[in-house]
Amino acid sequence: MARHKPKGKTRESLTGLRRRVRRLRAIIDAAALVNSMLDLQVIADHVVSIATRLLSAERGSLFLLDGENSAITPLVAHGVQDGQLMVNVGEGIVGTVARTGRPIILSDPYADPRFNPRFDRETGFKTRSLLTVPVRDRGGELVAVLQLLNHKGHPFNDDDAAFLGELGVPFAIALCTAKMHQQVVERERLREELRLAAEIQRTMQPMDLAHVPGLEIHAFSRPSLEVGGDYFDLIPTDRGTWWLMVGDVSGKGVSAALVASNLQAFLWSRRNDPSPLSTIMAEANDLLRTLARGKKYATLILAEWNAESQTLTWVNAGHPPMLLRHRGALETHEATGVPLGLIRDRRYTEESAVLEGGDLLLLVTDGVTEAEGGAKKGEFGLGRVKACFEGADGSASLAENVTGALAEHLAGREARDDVTLLCACCKVPT
Repeated sequence: MARHKPKGKTRESLTGLRRRVRRLRAIIDAAALVNSMLDLQVIADHVVSIATRLLSAERGSLFLLDGENSAITPLVAHGVQDGQLMVNVGEGIVGTVARTGRPIILSDPYADPRFNPRFDRETGFKTRSLLTVPVRDRGGELVAVLQLLNHKGHPFNDDDAAFLGELGVPFAIALCTAKMHQQVVERERLREELRLAAEIQRTMQPMDLAHVPGLEIHAFSRPSLEVGGDYFDLIPTDRGTWWLMVGDVSGKGVSAALVASNLQAFLWSRRNDPSPLSTIMAEANDLLRTLARGKKYATLILAEWNAESQTLTWVNAGHPPMLLRHRGALETHEATGVPLGLIRDRRYTEESAVLEGGDLLLLVTDGVTEAEGGAKKGEFGLGRVKACFEGADGSASLAENVTGALAEHLAGREARDDVTLLCACCKVPT
């Protein structure tokens, strides 16, 4: 039996159906590619190549929108060198589609005032017809623009625009996925950098607290984030004395840690300077004011211990009071100057005491005194810190009393600020 060829409208319908099937397969293939890789450039090349082939275009381009500066950057641009097609929202046909979110079909681009012939002049290409469509993500936000140039047969039509818009959907999904993947990668990179920063910050703290002659020392420091602005240190001088210090930079996190490390480095650089502590503190104030330009400040207690004379000399730059149990009586030594970095040319005064065996010293940051225990408990407060001296017979038991009382006060809550304390007990002379 002879097979009859379809005629007339039937043949046109079959041709249209085959075209539609090819286009649907192309969309499915693009979606499958999106699910198999994260390389946005490869996916964009694939989408543009499919579009130019199935719509019989000479060239194709895909532009990404940058919402921050309203720039439109070509990710794929056939026959064009890098940088030639950079446009702004509202400029030319691509910029118009980016601004309005509506497709544009032109059979005579040079007759349309929105068309910019500059790119034809620069590339030597002649645009005879064009199809430009917006590409939207799942949320409907316009993220890219697809453009085809010069249909090899009939002019571009609405059916072509609909197909090109559908073909852009897998790319929009890929773009969203790639951005989320990049965010995950960036978070992991940042997390690793913070982990390394925290490790470096820990190594900058004194590991062995037993080197200071005449003193038994215990310390505790815990940042509220990965890194913090609290720090403590023990620094030997060439005079046989030791500097004890506890500092607290305003704020938390990386910025505070950077300032703290600079302040710590400055103090190490001055450890052999014979100048009084008040002078060194004044220089630290001016340095921090210069470096941070008033955006950061620090409180600091810098104390010098002379084991031979058992004398402790200190300067307190706006830090919480230093507590000293001397001869059985608990003394509160307030700040002797303003915090570092706020005002230039400030003067600081020194105080001193001759310690005896069993005397206890405690330095804390405001992360201890201002720790919130809930609405009913309020702040931990200096009173609770002072109560920790009861029953303490050395620096270890004092540190244990403070950390234990603080944990009980927080009742499982995380401290909002960095927590640091340093305890020292004067040994009984032998």
